[in-house]
Amino acid sequence: MSEVLETRAVSRKTARDGKHEISPATAGRLLALSSPLSVVVDGVGDRAMVASMPCTCRPEAHEHWFIESDALRSLEAGREATTSISADGRTIDIRTTADR
Repeated sequence: MSEVLETRAVSRKTARDGKHEISPATAGRLLALSSPLSVVVDGVGDRAMVASMPCTCRPEAHEHWFIESDALRSLEAGREATTSISADGRTIDIRTTADR
């Protein structure tokens, strides 16, 4: 059985860049795992890493966190994506909804 880490919409800004934004809490959880991560995106396996990007979208400096993988390039902007971690704690599963 897997543990759901979060659900969020696929960003229109990163949908084709091979990045999926995650919360700082999820990033912290994934950074504790060995890198590179194993990821399964809508049934397609790949390797992934967690990365941050400095941002100026708010007055105060902050970072946005992402899972990066070539398999994420297939995600469609606007779809809901659920990020889970497998029971063995080694594989990240990202699944999108069938309908928008």
